[in-house]
Amino acid sequence: MERGFHVSVIRRIQPVAIVELYGYLDASTANELDNLLARLLEEGYIKIVLNCAGLEYISSAGLGVFMGHIESYRAVGGDLRFCSLRERIATIVEMLGFPLIFHFFPDCQTAEASYSNSKS
Repeated sequence: MERGFHVSVIRRIQPVAIVELYGYLDASTANELDNLLARLLEEGYIKIVLNCAGLEYISSAGLGVFMGHIESYRAVGGDLRFCSLRERIATIVEMLGFPLIFHFFPDCQTAEASYSNSKS
């Protein structure tokens, strides 16, 4: 049984883009997210909010996509910020130490507002 993944940009107000993740982010689906993050950066969207409310599963390959882009975003004054993680995924990212690298928020509004309250 194949488990799908979908990513979509729901709002773009430069330099911020809100991105929603749905389904299963793993080795077979990570390329879609990787391409989107690269394209957003090229287009000047340097402050990304990743809404994970619909994300059901994430593998190390999926987590690797974020690690692969964070330096590029921060080098131009941007960031990747996460919101609305399901409990199971929040536990995984916490165990792996991701809160030391990335910012996590309870909802999209708080995540988006955090860009106004900081340099990145």
